[in-house]
Amino acid sequence: MKEQNHPLYLVDRDHLNRLMAKDSPEDQDLIDLARLFIRYEGFPGATDLQSDMAKILNLWGISKE
Repeated sequence: MKEQNHPLYLVDRDHLNRLMAKDSPEDQDLIDLARLFIRYEGFPGATDLQSDMAKILNLWGISKE
């Protein structure tokens, strides 16, 4: 199955780059990351974004739940 391109990929890439640069999230950062998880849940593509979202959780020492 071929990966699909998401129309907001470039905008979301910028958001994730910003979030990855933070050692400690602020409330808005947590909201932004949760929004991205919801957007890409089940999406057949943007695997790099989905991988980076998991890395951010690990970096911040939190779980998705």
